[in-house]
Amino acid sequence: MLPIVKYPSFIECALPHFEPIFNQCQLRHFAEYLTGLIVSENKTITGINDHFLNHTDQSAKNHFLTDSNWDDTQLTAKRLDLIIEQCRIKRVTEGLLVIDDTLAHKTGEQIEAVDWFWDHSNHKYTLGHQVVSSQFVAKDFHVPIDSRLYRKEEDIGKEHFQSKLDLAVELIDQAAQAGIPFTRVAGDSWYFCDKIIKHLDRLHKDWIFASKSNRTININNLWIQLKDFVKELKPEEFKQVTITKTNGKQLTVFVFSKTVHMRKVGRVKIVVSYLKEPLKGNPFFLVTNRKDWTIETILSCYAQRWPIETFYKDAKQNLGFEACEMRRITGIRRHWNLVFLAYTLLEFESSSGILKKWIKSNVVTIGGKCRMASSEIVRSFIFWTYQHLNQGLDPDSVFSKTLQNSKQLKFAL
Repeated sequence: MLPIVKYPSFIECALPHFEPIFNQCQLRHFAEYLTGLIVSENKTITGINDHFLNHTDQSAKNHFLTDSNWDDTQLTAKRLDLIIEQCRIKRVTEGLLVIDDTLAHKTGEQIEAVDWFWDHSNHKYTLGHQVVSSQFVAKDFHVPIDSRLYRKEEDIGKEHFQSKLDLAVELIDQAAQAGIPFTRVAGDSWYFCDKIIKHLDRLHKDWIFASKSNRTININNLWIQLKDFVKELKPEEFKQVTITKTNGKQLTVFVFSKTVHMRKVGRVKIVVSYLKEPLKGNPFFLVTNRKDWTIETILSCYAQRWPIETFYKDAKQNLGFEACEMRRITGIRRHWNLVFLAYTLLEFESSSGILKKWIKSNVVTIGGKCRMASSEIVRSFIFWTYQHLNQGLDPDSVFSKTLQNSKQLKFAL
């Protein structure tokens, strides 16, 4: 990749918002690291550092992430301010808060706080960090709110242990206290539990969760598990429903709904759905406290949970969520925070960049927006070269100036 001589315009526009957090040197490392997460192919500290013209030693960026005295909580607060401002601009008054977790894979056991966790994607135990996070989904955008690192009780002791459910409650409270305008909360079956739903009821929030099949409901004064209740249903009791998912594609399912009393939960509405035809394959169960919602509303609401899955994919594939090679958890947490910020800026700001007039189609994916930012880096380098040639430098001198810090090409100069 060509040397980076200028930040993408949407990052330059965002820098004044974050200036109060950093001194001048820190602000430079902040802007460079943020840019590198978006446009660099190698998203390690060394890889990002080497992409900048006239860069300093990579140890300076390592210090910025692991030892520098800037306040992580202020950075998170400033990022949440951006989200709230966008809600004001776009007149967003309600949205969905999604709670989920992901595994950040690692290769070295010497990295602080790593452990072995079951990887549901690869169906085996994998070394990594277990991260619980929250995502705000509105009509026109979706952005990460924050994350918490899950640690096993045997690693940190009973006194400091927090379950993933405890961390989820923290994230819900954080979003509420920050003023994120969510009215509903969604999650998979892991987060459908007494602790979370009672907490949401106290906050007067609507909720919808996937449910395991062993949940017990009361039918005609008899307690029966969902998986056994389904066996009593007839195909004609199911309704064919088509909804539009967040990616614009349509999904047709066969569904049955009923308001019931669920043990340890209370009065709820359940939805049983099948993909191909009623009672064929594995049923999928949803539960919500909104007993007045239609089937279509329930399915559409839960479908809005999907953006957190695409966020995890984009964060890992396009923004280097797993690329951090630091050993200390302080630096790793800051790396995650900056990945969250990179995603947020791409979601909100990248479409207003200097290349917009050349873009014929609407770039909507994070990968596409990263490539758009990379194109702006190329444009800036072309202008930089043009200016230096106009100042009287010969091509060989410009070439030498460009590659003087390249370890791979130093032998050529």
